[in-house]
Amino acid sequence: MTPALVLSGPPGVGKTSVGWRVFTRCTDLGQDPAFVDLDLLGAAWPAPDDDPHQSRLKAANLAVVWANYRAVGSRRLIIAGVVETSGERLHLEEATGGPVVICRLDASDDVLAQRIRDRGREGGDDLKQLVARAAELSAQLVAQDVSDFSVRTTGRDVDEIADEVLARW
Repeated sequence: MTPALVLSGPPGVGKTSVGWRVFTRCTDLGQDPAFVDLDLLGAAWPAPDDDPHQSRLKAANLAVVWANYRAVGSRRLIIAGVVETSGERLHLEEATGGPVVICRLDASDDVLAQRIRDRGREGGDDLKQLVARAAELSAQLVAQDVSDFSVRTTGRDVDEIADEVLARW
């Protein structure tokens, strides 16, 4: 079984956009993929004090969704979501029933901030907090790297990034 691919990185780096493009490429290659966004699998409030990033909830939901995808014929799993710790990686491995390959997507803080502003989903203090969180998380993910490889997204189009991710997966 091919290890699941996890596209990790801070907000604005392109996890979902690259994930969709990798999914499309795998579909075109006849590889029967499935795509999951961990943010959506953990979109519940409030978060428990002992799991502030909802990593256990995301993994529990991922296990069920992946089982359903496999039941209808999916053979490759692409996941978009932030993986900050080896414990979170272990949760994903348990949920998928095997190893995961983590690709950390990187971009400069200025690029992250511009992409977040361009999305137009946040405003005011929420926007300022998300931009600050993106820069903080970007540095943290580099310092405490749990990824298998990284791919730079600054100044590149989504096709070029997806091609590199696929080649390295």
